[in-house]
Formats: sequence, C-alpha cells, structure tokens
Amino acid sequence: MKKALDLESYIYKLPPNRQYLAAKLLDKNWFQNSTLRIQKSLLSLPHSYEGFVFDMCQRNDRIGDLDIISLEKLVHGEYLITPIFKVYSHSTKNSFTFEYVSWRTGSFPGLKGTLFIEKDDQIKYFITIETDKFPIGSHCYNSFGGLIQFSGDRFFNLPENIEQKLKTQLGVKELKIKHFYDLGKIHADNGLTNNTPSIFAATIDESNIKNLPQLLVESRAGDPGDYKINIIPIEQLEMYISKNDDSFFLAVIARLLGRKIIKI
Repeated sequence: MKKALDLESYIYKLPPNRQYLAAKLLDKNWFQNSTLRIQKSLLSLPHSYEGFVFDMCQRNDRIGDLDIISLEKLVHGEYLITPIFKVYSHSTKNSFTFEYVSWRTGSFPGLKGTLFIEKDDQIKYFITIETDKFPIGSHCYNSFGGLIQFSGDRFFNLPENIEQKLKTQLGVKELKIKHFYDLGKIHADNGLTNNTPSIFAATIDESNIKNLPQLLVESRAGDPGDYKINIIPIEQLEMYISKNDDSFFLAVIARLLGRKIIKI
C-alpha cells in the first residue's frame, strides 16, 4: 500500500500531460509490476522524451508469445533511449530480458524523403545528398528531412517544417514545394528499434533554384562535416538505385514506382 501511496503522491506533482500519461501507464500490468524507482524514472523523463513516454503507454502486456512482466531498466543519452524489460516466453517457459532502442521522440521521430525538380510540369531531376554520418563512421548518401516537432501521434506544421528543412539543406532562402507526396511509414529496423518514420517525395519547379549548376559542387554545413548536393537527371535513376544504399531513398523510389508517379 505504501508503494501505491508514494506513487500517487509523486504523480500528483507531475505536469498535467504527464499525469494523463501516468494514468494510462497504470493500466499496464508491466508498469504496476515495475519497481517504484523505475516507475518514477519513466515518469520523470524530460519533456523532450514525451513521445517515448506516449509510446510506452501503448505497449501491451503481451506481444505474441511473450508476456511483458516488468520494466527493469532505462538507459538513455541525448537522443536515444533503451527500455529493458523482463519477459516470459510461453513456448520456452523461460524468463529473460528483452530490449529495443527508441528515439526520445518515440516511434514516429520525423520524416525523410527525396526532392525532385520539375521543368515544364515534367520531373527532370532528382537530388541526392552525400555526407559523413557519425553512427556508421563513413561517407554515405543521405535523405532530406529529419526530426520534426511531434506530440503524441501528430506532427506540427508539417508543410512549413518540410519547406524550412529543404531550404536549410539546399542552402537557399526561398523555396516553394509544387507537389508533396505522403508515402506512408516504414520500419527502419524492426529487430532493433521501434523507429517508424514517415517518408515523402516533393517536387519543386526549376525556377526555385536560381543557382542550379553551382549546387552540383557546393557543400553545406552538415553532420559531422560538410555535405554535397547532387542534382541528377532522372534518366540516371536506375543507376543510382544500384549504388545508393540509403534505405529512405530506396523506399521512396519503390513507392513512387508502385504508384506510377515515376517510371524507369
């Protein structure tokens, strides 16, 4: 009883939205079975982790063959968090720990996509980014977009966010999206993470980029170094499918081909 009273008192002191999430968590057996320290650790995560806490409210007590017994540990850094659960397998009759990696923003961290250039209402070019990426420690292709302000299961000001990110990544002051294609969500690595970003394609008119030839060689500030913008004739798309390892680019192209928006 003391534990329940202590938790109740603790929840009462939380911000209103976190109190709402706490009430949903209390409906979960795995949360009730967790220690008071772990319960407080989850509920006291910074506001930037609100999306993750929301996701935890959706985590069922049973997933397939596994009963989720309790949350054992939370390990987090600046952007990522790993919840470690105790689970029980009905098929093996064994208990063990299971974990996954989540963005602090939850399972829907943002969206990534590919930008195309139209001329005379026809897609004539697509744009790729080459950069160095810290996680893989090498040079690679990258997609446009990234983390988007998110609350629960809703993006804030999506068109404005996308246009602003595209302007920043292209290094231009003015940009107007002509067509925007919402291509749904993908599971980036469902064996390791709950990461389920959205993917998109967007087209702009050639007139939006006044210094088009210079963008072939210019570098922009990137992560962790500069990155290069490449503007490629659409006729070379098939070749780029074979050499571009960026999963977001490949998923975008596959869904565009499936919807017959582009063709090879």
